[in-house]
Amino acid sequence: MGILKRIAGVVLTGAVALGVIIGAISWFQMSPQDRAEMLGSVGRVLVWLGIAAVLPWATYFFTTLVAKRESNLLAGVMIAAYTFVDGAALWLLFELSGLSTAGIFLIVLGLLSALTYNLLVCDWIAEKMG
Repeated sequence: MGILKRIAGVVLTGAVALGVIIGAISWFQMSPQDRAEMLGSVGRVLVWLGIAAVLPWATYFFTTLVAKRESNLLAGVMIAAYTFVDGAALWLLFELSGLSTAGIFLIVLGLLSALTYNLLVCDWIAEKMG
C-alpha cells in the first residue's frame, strides 16, 4: 500500500508541475489584451467566491433564528435565498448572456458548489450557535 501512495504522489506532483509549466508558457505567450481579460475574469471569480463565502457568515443571526424555529421549510427557504443571492451576484459580475455550453456548465457547477457550501455552513452555524 505504501508503494501505491508513493506512486500516486509522484504522478500527482508531476501533473501539477506540468500544469504550472503549461500555464506559465501560455501566460508569457499571451498578448497584453488577453492577459488583461484573463486577470479581469479571475478578479470577478474571486469577488464572487468572496461573496458566496461571506454571505452565510455575515447573516449568521438569520441561521440561528431559523434553527430555533426547527422548521425544515424555513431552513430550505433560507438556503434557497442564499443560493439565489449567489446566483444574482454571479449574473451581475459576469453579465451572463449568450453563453456556450461550457459556460452554462461552469455556472451550474458554481451554483451547486455554493448551494452545498451554504448548506454545510448554515448547518454548522445552527449546530454550534443555534
